[in-house]
Amino acid sequence: MRGIRTALLFATADKYLTAALSLATTAVVSRFVFPHEFGIAVLGGATIAVAGALRELGSAAYIVQSPELTEDRLRTVFTVNLLITLTVAAALTAGAPGIAALLGQPGIATYLHIATAGYLTGAIVFPLHGLLTREFAFRKLAAINLASAFVNSAVLIALAAAGFSFLSFAAAQAVSALAGMVLLLWVRPQFAIFRPKLTAWRDVLSFSLFSGGSALLHRASEYVALMILGLLLPPAALGLLRRASQISSFPERTILAGVSAVALPAFSEQVRQKGDLAASYVAAVARLTVLIWPGLGLMVLIAHPLIGLLLGPGWAEAAPLVQILAGALLLNFPPGINYPVIIATGATRIAFGLALVQVATALPIVVVAAQFGLYAVAWSMFAIVGIGVAASTVAVRMVVPFAWRVLGREMLRSLGVSLIALAIPLVVVAHAGGTAEMAWSTALALVAATGAAWLAGLRLLAHPAWDDVVRAAHAVARRLFPK
Repeated sequence: MRGIRTALLFATADKYLTAALSLATTAVVSRFVFPHEFGIAVLGGATIAVAGALRELGSAAYIVQSPELTEDRLRTVFTVNLLITLTVAAALTAGAPGIAALLGQPGIATYLHIATAGYLTGAIVFPLHGLLTREFAFRKLAAINLASAFVNSAVLIALAAAGFSFLSFAAAQAVSALAGMVLLLWVRPQFAIFRPKLTAWRDVLSFSLFSGGSALLHRASEYVALMILGLLLPPAALGLLRRASQISSFPERTILAGVSAVALPAFSEQVRQKGDLAASYVAAVARLTVLIWPGLGLMVLIAHPLIGLLLGPGWAEAAPLVQILAGALLLNFPPGINYPVIIATGATRIAFGLALVQVATALPIVVVAAQFGLYAVAWSMFAIVGIGVAASTVAVRMVVPFAWRVLGREMLRSLGVSLIALAIPLVVVAHAGGTAEMAWSTALALVAATGAAWLAGLRLLAHPAWDDVVRAAHAVARRLFPK
């Protein structure tokens, strides 16, 4: 347990600092790259994301989850990953003009040619990253991720300020990927695994075809949805929607920062040790909901001053979208852990079936909503998130038979703490008649009030997260006052 807590500490620190850097970078770059330009970068980035999902078929998750990891298996993962990477990179290079013509944005071809250079590094990065994750070496991963993020931000800001517009994102991605690869090779120089071999290909692919296929389905669905939106909406609207999505997911990317990184190796280790996975799952949901719900609720209330500070006046239309999307994300009560739990148990077929269900429901909803404009697409997220969470939780219960009553009881306590935490902000907003004219100083005061009320709610309702807070406070105290 101590090893998992240490890993979570470093993973969380990594994500917090990376998110803070990303937020600062966004605030600067948004002054140089405007919504219609950013919309083009969104389409190019989505194409690369689908290519990245294809590489999941030579899965790093296999390295993390495998009960017995031999050098033959490692070399097979690398070889499969390399073959997929080279094939996809060649297809991207050759097909870039056609993709650009299909989307009606000629600049995407250049974007893809630049970003493909960074994509090629994945054949080296994925196996090494999987090894470090399996070993809970999150201190090293945090250092590498932060260094890569600094490189990305520096290149992105410099190129955006120089007028390279949406191409700044592609170049920053390529340069930071190269920097990350060099650092991984320096930290974990296990060159023996980079000798091609396919002796364990059946074992690797039997796992990866379903786990990687799940990721591919989700990415492909998102890409098709973006293509549809790109055809039905102007680039500016697509840029606004993407920025609003990034901002609304900020509580999850910060408050729950290290959970997604540690969840798969932690649950996989518990499966190998034959631990009580049901109890761990319920405990994780309790702690996640009590963190994420107040953060998202506060995001809804301070969206207008937050957008004004981060993105500037040119992005004011994103604030109502942030409020809608953050409201929809409140339905996502187990963020970041349902999929890792399923994969940790080895139930990759269930994960693939879940992905099919989610894609088959989400894509038609987006297509219909897009006919009615930008805000309809945002409101449709309530249905998409709700259906997705319901399906994934049922899928988890198929492999981890937790009791609904126990899960519901823990979630009710989290709901109570969240209502206590948000009571003051709700009263202030109701008295002011809305949030559109809220000053940034008022927003800061509400953040502080929410934090204080949240702590009081944890103590008052005896939430299990209170013990974590006390333990963390004692650890800090011991560091500051060792005597």
